[in-house]
Amino acid sequence: MEQKILAKLGFLFVAVLLAIGCQTHKHTKAVPFYWKDSALYGFKDSTTSKILLMPAYALVGHKRQGITPVSVASKWGFVNQYGKEIVAMIYDEYIPFSEGLCAVSKNNVWGYINTKGDIVIDFEYENAGPFKEGQATVKYKGKWGYINKKGNMIIRPMYDNAWDFSNGIAMILLGKKLGFIDRFGFDVIAPKYDEVWAFQEGLAKVVSNFSYGFIDIHGEEVIPCRYDEVAEFKEEMARIDLNYQIGFVNKKGIEVVPPQYDDARNFSEGMAAVSNNGKWGFVDFTGEEVIPVIYKLVSDFSQGKAWVKTDEATFYIDTKGEKVN
Repeated sequence: MEQKILAKLGFLFVAVLLAIGCQTHKHTKAVPFYWKDSALYGFKDSTTSKILLMPAYALVGHKRQGITPVSVASKWGFVNQYGKEIVAMIYDEYIPFSEGLCAVSKNNVWGYINTKGDIVIDFEYENAGPFKEGQATVKYKGKWGYINKKGNMIIRPMYDNAWDFSNGIAMILLGKKLGFIDRFGFDVIAPKYDEVWAFQEGLAKVVSNFSYGFIDIHGEEVIPCRYDEVAEFKEEMARIDLNYQIGFVNKKGIEVVPPQYDDARNFSEGMAAVSNNGKWGFVDFTGEEVIPVIYKLVSDFSQGKAWVKTDEATFYIDTKGEKVN
């Protein structure tokens, strides 16, 4: 009976030690440190400062998903969050980990590894990008397409350039024109634009035949490409330039303020500074000139007031144009 009790106690003691060991390993967080004498980087435990890897690396990249890139002699490898070198210095280039995978190149050919350092997508691409929304751009035989995490080609290589997916769509270049496709490769916005900016507030600035407009995420040209220049939306309004005159358009494409001013600034707190003949005033969201264009200089509205200057004085006004302290 006594031997059985001792055996049980011994088993319990070992189990506790193992649990403590696992917990310690689980909470280990390897961070790089620089050793001046060798001019190299190593890794230590962020909590205990215990050295996990002696200084051996010339460069250390940014950690992504618990994995840190390290370099020796222009070759790259990887160290995990526990301070273990999971990939030796064998790669020429890398794209940081994203969605559990990392694009790496060797001898000018690209493939993908996982967070354990295993090769999960074979080296067969001329270039590659990070995984976004389950798909990654790859270049094959001079053209760009998209693969999934199993390495299957979802959208065949046919584009002259391709960008990451965001909100279910990706920008592509075909010939010299830009457009957008969905996750299956169908055109959301046919390639017909010369330039495309990132979507902001649901709309993207575009250029077609030297004229500017806006499209929505469905590809509809909600603001036709008819302007000489447009600014990106701020407070639901965008500045437009037509024949050297400035106005404002809303997201429905309505010219709330027709192009009629020599200059204008973006909306701030529901008011936009506008200028004609060297004088400044303000319009509101309805397009009404609520503060006459009579001032030499003005600031944007902030906390309900704006700084203005006349020939005689400098002072603050409120949104009704009344002088305030």
